[in-house]
Amino acid sequence: MPTARALTFLSAALVLYLFANQTQVGWLYVMSALLAGVVLVAWWSGRSVLTGLSGRRQINQVELYEGETVQISLSLGKQKGSTFQLRVDEHCPLAAPDSPRAAIKLFVPALPDGGMVAFDYDVLVDRRGMYEFPPLAITSRAPFGFFKRQRALPIAMRALVYPEVRPLLHLDLLDKRATPEVTRQRAGVGYEVIGVRPFRTGDSARHIHWRSVARTNELMSKEFADETQPGLTLVLDVYGHPFPQTESKHTSFEWAVKIAASVGEYARRKGYPLHVLVDDQVLAIPVSPVSWSALLQYLGRIQPTGKRRLGQVMGNQPTQASTAVILPWLDPDALEPLLALRHRRLDVLAVVVDAESFPAGGISMQAFAAQLRGAGIPTRHVRFGDDWTTQLSDLSDVGGAYER
Repeated sequence: MPTARALTFLSAALVLYLFANQTQVGWLYVMSALLAGVVLVAWWSGRSVLTGLSGRRQINQVELYEGETVQISLSLGKQKGSTFQLRVDEHCPLAAPDSPRAAIKLFVPALPDGGMVAFDYDVLVDRRGMYEFPPLAITSRAPFGFFKRQRALPIAMRALVYPEVRPLLHLDLLDKRATPEVTRQRAGVGYEVIGVRPFRTGDSARHIHWRSVARTNELMSKEFADETQPGLTLVLDVYGHPFPQTESKHTSFEWAVKIAASVGEYARRKGYPLHVLVDDQVLAIPVSPVSWSALLQYLGRIQPTGKRRLGQVMGNQPTQASTAVILPWLDPDALEPLLALRHRRLDVLAVVVDAESFPAGGISMQAFAAQLRGAGIPTRHVRFGDDWTTQLSDLSDVGGAYER
């Protein structure tokens, strides 16, 4: 693409040619040809200025967490020939949209044949999620600035950012009693029936739940409690509630994800097998105990796009002896399955994140939190601006009693 400078030179060459044609002055023809020739030479010599380029991008950290600062290395090389005056635009999706690091402009004066230039820059990771870096936008006006050449250099790289994890000092749900006294759900082991599920190969015929078979016309097996090891079920409401549309990362759902990560980290630190119960139609996760890495990957990707409400997700699904339910939006129907867990003598903690307190607004959870406490369900009421680690560790704000 010709620049204003090239158009100026060509216009001057045309004017000189017209004058020379009228006056028949020889040196005007020479000047006209010289100006036009300079533009032509610039076009010819700059044809390959952006060819043979290669690039590499690397994040100098294996795991990325929201709120951490990471270093990104960017290198650019020339495989054949030399190039000059490269302007490189790097767009970093990990940075906040209003951060200077979101759009970084680099200038490479010269890149010789077979040479390479490298840049390092630090960026504060803004929020969780899966990100893909766009191609590098490279422009050059070499030589002489007569023509602007552009190229998008694809350097494929995806990055999964985990949610922020704040270590909890205390969580009464998991600290209330010694490990041998806590139960973990397993099929066909123990004595207490904690639910039913589809019959699997290897299950004992003695454990078939005939009433469920008559109702569903499918073989159903009883679920029993294993009274040898502890366990925690982490329940996160991912239903597509009418969350306000906002560019801010501070929403009740994002805080619910961070709280889930912090609770999961505490369970891992205490040695509790961790199960996750969510709407698997959004993003599937194993029904067996999940590793810390699997939990982080799940929480890094999950979005509030579920089709089933929390009551439908929980239903008669088996849970561990301890269950933490995190609600980012008001759902009165969640009270019934929470009460059902309490009636089964399981330990429950409800964490309600008050959407009304966030900058984007939402429905107040204060009355619902009071209703849960009144029903004897230990509840934490988290508002925007609070440190949720303090809220979850505060014994004075439980509002219910755990069985001991």
